[in-house]
Amino acid sequence: MYCYLYDDFIQGNKRFEKELALIENRLTDLGIAGKISRLALFRNAEEMIRDEIDKGVTTVVVLGNDDTVRKVLNVLADSGVVFGIIPIGPKNELARLLGVPEGVAACDILSARRVETIDVGLINGRKFISGISVPQFRAELTCEDKFRIIPTSFAELQINNLANVCNPCDGLLQAVIRADVKRGFFKRATIEESTLPLQSMTIRAEKAIKLYVDGEEMEGTRFDISVEPMCMKIITGKDRVFQA
Repeated sequence: MYCYLYDDFIQGNKRFEKELALIENRLTDLGIAGKISRLALFRNAEEMIRDEIDKGVTTVVVLGNDDTVRKVLNVLADSGVVFGIIPIGPKNELARLLGVPEGVAACDILSARRVETIDVGLINGRKFISGISVPQFRAELTCEDKFRIIPTSFAELQINNLANVCNPCDGLLQAVIRADVKRGFFKRATIEESTLPLQSMTIRAEKAIKLYVDGEEMEGTRFDISVEPMCMKIITGKDRVFQA
């Protein structure tokens, strides 16, 4: 059984009326139409999804964007159901990584049903799929309780799970640190990059820092980060960016 979750930003929006009609007709033609549920400001999305799963739903498809996925990721990753996405509107980087085209063309990806089981990241108890970005990183990074890295100047830290450059099915996160390093007599700065495959890490800072988790801002002085291997079933397209 399929359940389709419509985000609130597309409901009643004339900009998306035609596209939604095409999507619903195509899903019916493909024989994968299902129950439509609508996310709302005053309705608990996680409780709603659990209710649908209890009723026998085995595939949950989000109609929306990256923000929509963040609303339901925690419960979907733990549920055992298959997750799919029909991208609508702006901010659909996750769909691009999964090889899912926007709008009605995504219906054929759902029908083909290429299901991969992927890792999911965890930061302070909250799940993420793509990764974490720290544009201005000058804090302590403890790697698997084995060693520490402390940049001497501002650097950039990227922690990837699903990205162009890493495999989300290997049980590891990829921490990439880029920093300007001055070398030679004239102290010319060059950008150097270090890549660390890790299962867990901790960021500690004396003052609150900002980072971005799947594009959403978080702020704090301590972030505990780890990976949950092979815990989420997700529908991908043939143009996905990774090879399992």
